[in-house]
Amino acid sequence: MYFTVDSMEVAYLVGVVLGREEQEGMRVGYTTYINTLHKWVRNPEDLLNKLISAGKAKLMRSGHGHSIVLTDRELIGRINTLLTPKEEVDPLGVIVEGIRRLANPLTGYADIGDLIKYIVDKLEINTKDAEDLLINIIRHHRRRFVFAHGGSKRLRIGSSYYGLIKVIENAEGASS
Repeated sequence: MYFTVDSMEVAYLVGVVLGREEQEGMRVGYTTYINTLHKWVRNPEDLLNKLISAGKAKLMRSGHGHSIVLTDRELIGRINTLLTPKEEVDPLGVIVEGIRRLANPLTGYADIGDLIKYIVDKLEINTKDAEDLLINIIRHHRRRFVFAHGGSKRLRIGSSYYGLIKVIENAEGASS
């Protein structure tokens, strides 16, 4: 996964990793913060001054020195979310749950296009990875699923292209 990060986000990332949460925001020792930030930003003092003038940071007296308090709670929260490890999820369970949630109540079949979107949202992966995951799960647990033609998106399964998928209830313990 690639994404762009501006210098302010780098400054907050460094602050969140090095700092401690307080009522006012994220507090970091000035010298530690500037020295660490210097590894990624050409002029950390200028960046700090921009943060202070934008109201996103405060320079505070702390003992014999100074500390920086980062005050943008929303950005601190986003960075904490990125740094928090995701819980392990069973991909087969996600797929079976998705089929059951998306299935037509009359037929029991779910549209593979909708299922791929469900997998993308649930596992936070891109569409191509979701398609590959679905195909691999189908290959390893083929007896659990029945396929039909139709649907908004078709995947090649075996020698045919299918767009609908259904979970076989009595094959829950079956493995291929």
